[in-house]
Amino acid sequence: MNESMELLQALSDAPGASGFEDAVVDVARRYAEGLGRLEEDCLRNFYIYRKENTGNRPVIMVDAHSDEVGLMIHSIKPNGTLRFVSLGSWNKSALPSTKVLVRNADGEYIPGIIAAKPVHFMSAAEKANPTMEIKDMVIDIGATSAQEAVERFRIRIGEPAVPATKFAYDAERDVIFGKAFDCRIGCAVLLTALKRLEGKELPCDVVGVLSAQEEVGERGCKVAVNHVKPDIAIVLEGCPADDTFTEPYAIQTALKKGPMFRFMDVSAICNPRFQRYALELAAEKGIPVQASVREGGGNNAAVINTALLGAPAIVAGVPVRYIHTPNCMASRFDFEAAVDVVVELLLGLTGEKIGSF
Repeated sequence: MNESMELLQALSDAPGASGFEDAVVDVARRYAEGLGRLEEDCLRNFYIYRKENTGNRPVIMVDAHSDEVGLMIHSIKPNGTLRFVSLGSWNKSALPSTKVLVRNADGEYIPGIIAAKPVHFMSAAEKANPTMEIKDMVIDIGATSAQEAVERFRIRIGEPAVPATKFAYDAERDVIFGKAFDCRIGCAVLLTALKRLEGKELPCDVVGVLSAQEEVGERGCKVAVNHVKPDIAIVLEGCPADDTFTEPYAIQTALKKGPMFRFMDVSAICNPRFQRYALELAAEKGIPVQASVREGGGNNAAVINTALLGAPAIVAGVPVRYIHTPNCMASRFDFEAAVDVVVELLLGLTGEKIGSF
C-alpha cells in the first residue's frame, strides 16, 4: 500500500466513537508532525495551522470530522450481557451478529458480539416482523454474570464500543473495505492534501480541523469554527453512495466517479457561487467530480455557514457504500480525486475570489 492508504488504514482501524476520538487524533498528530502548529482542545478537536500561514490573510478552514457512529454501555444485565445506547444514527438492521470492541476500565478494547434473541426462541409474531430496535439488542462479551463482567472483564458503564472491522485494500480491483469511512476517509483526504501542499505558498492561510462529535449533532465544529474564525470553508465527508439501489437517472454519488459536491441537504444549502466555482475548477483541471441535491443527511457545513458572519461553505464527499454500518466500501480513485480537487481549491482561492462568493 502507498502512504495515503496506510494513513487511511490507521485512521479507519482506530476506535473513535463520538466523544472518544483520542486514538484518531493520535494517528493524525503523528502524520501531521512538521506541517505546522498543532493544537487540541478538550473536545478533542484537532487543529493544524500551516507553517506557511502569515496571519494577515483570509483564513480557509478545511474540516473533516474524526468521530464515527458508535455505542456506549448503558448497563450490565444480571446474565453478564451489556445494554447499550447508540452514539449517532446506525442502520440498525446491520447490527445483530456484529463483532465489536468494548473499552473496559483498564482502557483495553475487548471483543464482544451484538446479540439479539435467536430465531429458535422467537414467537410467530416476532418471526413475521424481525425488525429490532437498539433496546432489543445486547453486547455479549462472554461473561456469565454481572459480577464476572465487572470483576473479570472490567466492564463499566459509560464506556464506548465500536465495530471490530479491520481495514483491507484490494489494489487490483480498487476496492477499500473498513469501518468509519464516515469520516475517516475525509480525515485522510485533509491530511494528504496538506502534506502535498507542504512548502508551497498559497494565496490564503489554511487551518485543517479534525472536528469531534459530528455524528451526535456537529458539536465539535460549533467550537472549532469560533476558534478558527474562517472566512470560507471546505468540509470533507464520507457520504452515502447511492449507486446500488437508486434508479440510474437519479444516481448522484456513485463509486469511482469522483467526490460528490452537494448543493443542499436537510441541514444546509451550500453557498451556490462557491459550489459552482468548485465544479467549474474541477472540470477545468480534468478532475472527476459529481454533484447532488440531497434529500436527507447533514454535516458540519450547516454550522460553519451560519456562524460568525456566515462563511461560505461547500462539502466534498467521498462516496462510501453502506455508510453507518459496521462494514463500509470505498474506492481509492475517489479518494485521490478528492485530494486533487482540495489541492486545486487551496491553490486557487484568493481573497478577491472569496469576496465574490
